[in-house]
Amino acid sequence: MTRVTKKPGQALASAKIAWGDALPEWVETLAIEVDTTSTAKAAKVIGYSAAVPSLVVNNKYNGDLAGVEAAVRGALLNKTVNCPVDGEITSDKCGINQRSRLNTTAPRTIRLYQNCRGSGNVPKCPHSRIGG
Repeated sequence: MTRVTKKPGQALASAKIAWGDALPEWVETLAIEVDTTSTAKAAKVIGYSAAVPSLVVNNKYNGDLAGVEAAVRGALLNKTVNCPVDGEITSDKCGINQRSRLNTTAPRTIRLYQNCRGSGNVPKCPHSRIGG
């Protein structure tokens, strides 16, 4: 089996072509992470499937781009948000909290569920990207 190796800087070069002058800082950071490690490792760091970094870098991602941005900003740029339940956390952890399943025997997950969704008498967290 022939092993394919990528050229150094290939992801960043691809991002510059795909995004042009509108290349966001966070996409550039993701591309550099891909070039420094690998697509699979970059995906793991941001908490997404292996295909996502490549699709984002090449400006072909059709999913929740704001969610990927928040994950990159938190995991790679250390952006923090103030969570009503956990206090100051990185934005990637905020996304993980929003995707967490409700566990009715765990008080913290109940509070997260309520705050992320604005259920009951609890107002919806301003950082929540959960619709409805």
